[in-house]
Formats: sequence, structure tokens, C-alpha cells
Amino acid sequence: MTDDEELRDDFISILTRGSKNNTYKFALARFLLEHSQKRDLAYIENKKKNNENEVVSFQDIANKFLKYYWHQECKYRIRQNYNDEKPPSVIVVIREVFGEGYLPNFEGIKPEQIKRAQEKIREKVFGIGYKSQVVPRFQKLKGQPDMHPFYDYDIPNGNLEIKPEALEFFHLNNKVLMKAVFLEWSKFLEKINTLPRLIAKVQSEAVKRKSLVAYRKIFRDQKDCFYCHRTLDEQLTHVDHFIPWAYIFENEPWNLVLACQQCNLTKSDSLPNLEFRDDLIKRNSDHQDEIKELENSLLRLNAENKWEPEIIHHYDNCEDYGFKVVPLP
Repeated sequence: MTDDEELRDDFISILTRGSKNNTYKFALARFLLEHSQKRDLAYIENKKKNNENEVVSFQDIANKFLKYYWHQECKYRIRQNYNDEKPPSVIVVIREVFGEGYLPNFEGIKPEQIKRAQEKIREKVFGIGYKSQVVPRFQKLKGQPDMHPFYDYDIPNGNLEIKPEALEFFHLNNKVLMKAVFLEWSKFLEKINTLPRLIAKVQSEAVKRKSLVAYRKIFRDQKDCFYCHRTLDEQLTHVDHFIPWAYIFENEPWNLVLACQQCNLTKSDSLPNLEFRDDLIKRNSDHQDEIKELENSLLRLNAENKWEPEIIHHYDNCEDYGFKVVPLP
């Protein structure tokens, strides 16, 4: 077996067989892969030639952990372990620093808040002094001798030292290994969460949402705001995700309604009152036969056309995950 094959087997074993009660191993694996892409092959070859490890501080890893987990917690409400009453330390820190409300944009956060969260994650997740859990545990497998195939570490100085052959392995096999990380991360989360589109949400620190203007044509016969029933002004008509996009993570006509600017901005990424759920179900039922795009969308929701329980489930589940209900109009 070649060195490359051994490293591959070790990496996949860590992802699939390593003990885990939260998702830190996947986050650290993602960091290692992303960091390797910052280095070109000439740089890596020089490291190999000199048998020199790539030194990375725990603080740098903590900074990335904040970005990985911030959007999963603040935008998508993804649970990261089995005990929702005792979330992982990274989630505790994010809630302490940023609060528990919906936050759509990491770039809009105050720099001092970000720095405080990064420092707290460094302390709580990676330890201080001689204590650390995440870094030593990553390379441990039950029933296997202690191995260090990818890195050594200096806990007192807070450094992870990536071996040059591992740095090369991560760089050359980056795409396939990253897919494995996201797949295993999402498989672990699927045991805990009932959210849609988990893989896409885990992967996406920032997602550029597509324009919804084209969907106005689908519901062009709707003349009044879905929520307040005031006559719509063509220039101020918004296409709204009835169940928030941050939860549903797709633009499906069954979940889109036309709303006035005031109602849309008031609702934002929240749920409307429960009675509007029944209005949405009625709207879809009344118009699915005459609007082809709506019919196809409902069939994607449930191929047997038994979509009403699916909408009820998504609404209830979205609320259960902490999305606010905003009274409208």
C-alpha cells in the first residue's frame, strides 16, 4: 500500500469510524483541507524536501470554526449534537456573543463581537495550557494504536503541525476528500435534525440567493397582498417565501406568495401566523390545476399529490427549530 493510500484510508476511517458526539471532527477535517489549498505545490515540495511541518495556530483554527458554525446556528438552526439542552461549546459561545435571534449576514457583525467569539472558541473548544480535546481526539480510533498520520501538535503553545506529506495529500485530493467530509457531516446531522437540504446548508457559509422576479408571472392573477389583502402596487410587489428560505432553502412555487413591501419586510425570515398556513394550502389547492409550475412544484413536494401534510410538517418543524412567528398584517 502506498503512502497516499494509507493516508486516504486513515482519513476516511476518521470520518466514518472515529467516535463523535458532535461535529468537531468534520470541522477540523474541513479546516485541514481548506488550509492545504492556500499552499501551492512548489511551497509544499519545499516543505517535504526540508521535512518541515506546516505550523498552524489553534487560534487560526478557532477563527474558521466560528465561520463554519455561525451560519449553521444563526441562519439555519442546525443542531450539532444529540443533547439539545447541552449544545457543543462552539454553539454556546455563538449564542452568548451574538444572541439567539436570526442573523442573515456574518459580514454585518461588529468586528469586536467576532474577535470576542473567536477568542472564546479558542479557549472553550481548543483548550488552554496543557488541556485540549479536539486536536488530540481527531486522529484517535477505538481499538487502534495512537497514530499521528496527519499532524503533530504542541498544546502548551497552541499549535497544530501538519506533516508535509499530509499537506501534499490534502492538496492533491482536495475535491474528493471535501465531498467525503460534507457527506459524513451531513449524515451525522441527519440523525439529529429534520431540516431539509442539510448538505447544502453545511457547505454554504454564504449563499447568493437568486432573484424571484420571474415568479411574479406565475401568480400574475394575484392582485392583492397575500397577508394584508391590500391591492398590490406593481413596483412594490415582493415575492415572499412563506416558510422562510433559511429553513426551506429552495425557491419552490408552492411556498411562494406575492406580498406588499410592508408585509414582506415585516415578516422577513420569520413565519406568518398559523391561519395563513391554511390560506397557503387553499391557494395551492385552488390553483394547482391551472398553474403548471405550481402543479409541478407540489408534485416535487409529494409525488402522490398528498402534499398538504408536507406543508403542515414544514411549518411546524420550522417553528420547532426556533424560527419566530410574526403576526401579520
